[in-house]
Amino acid sequence: MAGVIDGYVATLRRELEFEPALARRMAEEVEAHLWEAAEADPAWPSPDAERRAVARFGLAGEIAAQFAVDAVNRQAKRTWMMLLATIVVTFIAMRLRVMWLADFGDAMSALAPLIDRYAFVAALAVGALGWFAFRKSLLPLAICLVTLVASIAAGILRARLFVDGAPMHVLLGAAGEVALIGLLSFHVVGLARRLKRTATLRRIG
Repeated sequence: MAGVIDGYVATLRRELEFEPALARRMAEEVEAHLWEAAEADPAWPSPDAERRAVARFGLAGEIAAQFAVDAVNRQAKRTWMMLLATIVVTFIAMRLRVMWLADFGDAMSALAPLIDRYAFVAALAVGALGWFAFRKSLLPLAICLVTLVASIAAGILRARLFVDGAPMHVLLGAAGEVALIGLLSFHVVGLARRLKRTATLRRIG
């Protein structure tokens, strides 16, 4: 039969299962601390000593919520860095396409260039505002993701990259954009999941 400390650590792991690495590390650290506290209790070895050690440490849900906030902060930082990388690569790829189109001749309608340009500008503006004012919010990151997808899609359609034989450097730039958009989407979804779990833990706590 699992003891009081074992049950507490199992609960903590379950509350932090959305972040496996964090759950494993925190469970190991908390378990070591609790055993040390229990063994220092005059009633050791006994379930009462374990219960007192757990009671002094705090509720598992509250501890998990504190750790979850740290996980959200780390994920938000990674997501913003990925957004910055995506914006930089998208800008470079846009310039490569424009230089190639200058020689190739842009026969597309006026709509695609406008979407390509102004969706990127919108992503840049929302990203800058979000960084300074809403860094831990999911909304500016989601808006940036959508506008960057629109910009990249319009740019690829505008240049007809896979129809008219674009040079390798232009194709590589587009491939880099698509790859980073995929990574950015992964990070945005991960942040959304962590924010949701953190909110749930706070309500429970």
